Amino acid sequence: MKVVVLLYAIIILVGGFIGHIKSGSTASLIAGLSCGILLLGSWWAMVQDFRWGWGGAMAVSLILLIFFTLRYFKTHSFMPPGFLALLSFAVFLSLVISFFKSK
Repeated sequence: MKVVVLLYAIIILVGGFIGHIKSGSTASLIAGLSCGILLLGSWWAMVQDFRWGWGGAMAVSLILLIFFTLRYFKTHSFMPPGFLALLSFAVFLSLVISFFKSK
């Protein structure tokens, strides 16, 4: 599960940079950096066996799931909001299942 959070963090970070480069969106850059750094912090906490890392990753993935789902319904475009909504859902669901199985 830790690898999933690390890969998700990298995808979010890279996506923020791509959004900034392609459309000049400073908001994409700031959101991508912020969420990516929070996910990296959560990943680090998970590696160190701090339970709050799981909660942090769940919270960020849930926020991104809501954001990208709303963006998808607004634009009806699969790339990137639809894809990132599905990815965020998969990561969130995996985190919740893994968290409760580990108890």
